[in-house]
Amino acid sequence: MLEWLQATLEDNMVSPGDRRRFMLAVSEAFSNALIHGNELNPKKTIRVQLRINEGVLSADIIDQGQEGLKKIQSPRETDLLSEGGRGVRLMIYSADNVKFEQVENGGLKVTVQLVRKSIVQIT
Repeated sequence: MLEWLQATLEDNMVSPGDRRRFMLAVSEAFSNALIHGNELNPKKTIRVQLRINEGVLSADIIDQGQEGLKKIQSPRETDLLSEGGRGVRLMIYSADNVKFEQVENGGLKVTVQLVRKSIVQIT
């Protein structure tokens, strides 16, 4: 997923700084979907829907888990040095907007958005 995302962002002339921030947020959302949402079940899928325009990068990451929104709304206590529990904070730090919502099948949809700071100019 990360190789595809990186190539797509490069193809759309997303600046390196914007690319790094967006990839961090999407990567964290994807990891959370895989581990916490789908519980590493290989039969479950994660859908990534990407939207790119001149001003905004946006991605929806949708898992097939259950009660993901409930888990987000009542997080466990962690510190910055703990092995897990920092994903949501990293998404919020990296992206300009993060939204969580329950989908019909019970899965969680995480939307991350980043306002592009600059556009790569080809001369």
